Amino acid sequence: MIIYFLYFLTIILFLICCVSIYNFFTFVKVDRILDTHIHLPFVSILIPARNEERSIRDCIESLCNQHYPHYEIIVLNDDSTDSTSVILEELQYAYPHLITLIHSTHLPDDWIGKSYACHVLSSHAKGEYLLFVDADTVHSPYAVNSLIHKSQQLQVDLLTAIPKQKLTSIWEHLMVPFMHVLYHGYLPNSFIYSKENPAFIAANGQIMLFHRDVYDAIDGHQSVKSSIVEDIDIARVTKKNKFTVVLANAIDISSCSMYNDFTEVFRGFSKNFFAGFQNRLVPFIFFLIHIMNVYVVPLLLLVFSLIFDITFLFQWSLFLLFLGFFIRLLSTIQFRLPLFHAILQPFTALFAIIIGINSVLWSMPGKSRVWKERYYQQS
Repeated sequence: MIIYFLYFLTIILFLICCVSIYNFFTFVKVDRILDTHIHLPFVSILIPARNEERSIRDCIESLCNQHYPHYEIIVLNDDSTDSTSVILEELQYAYPHLITLIHSTHLPDDWIGKSYACHVLSSHAKGEYLLFVDADTVHSPYAVNSLIHKSQQLQVDLLTAIPKQKLTSIWEHLMVPFMHVLYHGYLPNSFIYSKENPAFIAANGQIMLFHRDVYDAIDGHQSVKSSIVEDIDIARVTKKNKFTVVLANAIDISSCSMYNDFTEVFRGFSKNFFAGFQNRLVPFIFFLIHIMNVYVVPLLLLVFSLIFDITFLFQWSLFLLFLGFFIRLLSTIQFRLPLFHAILQPFTALFAIIIGINSVLWSMPGKSRVWKERYYQQS
């Protein structure tokens, strides 16, 4: 029986390796474009900000210094309880020609905070393109030009991009790159824009560039107003409406500091993990079992084989671990993360399982997901 199980794990890991190798050479990349091109549409850069005192200044100052002639910046202070509002007012005073500041203190009962903030921002935007960026991102001076160039080059309706992740705590190093493994090993990147089936979708809400006409046609963020994972769901809605979506690597033009410590990592991924499976329990349980078997079990088998001196099991489990390390290594190189991340894969998977279980618990009736000092109760 153990032999058949080992064969099964080998086949699964080999398939993930094949997808990872394919994506390693074909993943769409946003190159840094230094020169302007013929058509320079007006762009509205839209930033929802709630309790972002740690990062908001760097984000907006980077966007105020873009080498792009036609754009505006609209920031929504979403009822922040820290010094975010003070920082935003200082920035608006320093860049009055660029920044429009909106203060919001009301969240309708049937909306999730970020979706509502993006909806309000879009209602004030004048741009032909809407560029939604998170407040914890920082952008090179050529970021807007590069994103517009790639969007027009590919003739894409929604360009969503992955910035370079800046990691500080061990918990970030352990967990944040897990999403890169999912982007890189579990879905051929080309399927997102080449296949009509909306099941082939991935998105990153840290950077999302819409053509305004498309955003209006899908009813914008109102179409995902109650979604915890609004980025994935709005990309899915876009694709369902026969518009094109591209997920791109944008590490050359933007960076992001998602979290800062264990609490933020644990809460942030707990909020999104199960919701990313559309709260479908059976597929999610199968996925947790999957990552346990392919990434954690080989390490346990290796230890078992060493204790009981089982040579064939030692060799096979070592090979399985190598395949897991290789999958992680390819995404690590792709998104320019520290190479030591490759050996963290079994521990990342174990941490992901713990977070996944908590994510399910948060989603049970009567329980609440918590983020940014707001509680979202599952009905």
